[in-house]
Amino acid sequence: MSAADCSEEEPVIKTRWGLSLAGLMVMWTIGIFAHGASGSAPLGLDRFVFAEPDSTPVWVQRIARVDAALARSDLSVAIYEWREAYGAAVRTRRSEALIAAAQRAMRLAELGAGSDYFRRQARHIYMHAALRARAARSPQVILAIAEAFAKLGDTERASQVRRIAKTLS
Repeated sequence: MSAADCSEEEPVIKTRWGLSLAGLMVMWTIGIFAHGASGSAPLGLDRFVFAEPDSTPVWVQRIARVDAALARSDLSVAIYEWREAYGAAVRTRRSEALIAAAQRAMRLAELGAGSDYFRRQARHIYMHAALRARAARSPQVILAIAEAFAKLGDTERASQVRRIAKTLS
């Protein structure tokens, strides 16, 4: 290969009409936007619906689904939706979400679903919520959780959670 061969540039590959593929794409894009600016939407783009994200947190939506299933007495769906709600509550890292999941577990326990499973789950979730509330330095939330333990008949955990609240006061 000589120095003369290296200095020669490769010619741009063009279509039969003299435009490269990139040129066609640019022309098409300009045509779409120019036509759209004229007041009529090009190529049926007027039918597109642009959805805005829902501002309701996922855990709230899931809790609502649990409530709806419980209102219909659809225990199977309520259990499924509760599991989804609990997962969403854990992912939020908020004690309020966990408290809502624990309250729904207690409703499922009252309906006799899963023998003592949902009662144990509620205790576990309430304790998790108390620890998150402690991290958030929310003594009022922790005291509400202590009351929930007292309603469950778990006086030992209720007093333990009250002690956590006192350390924040």
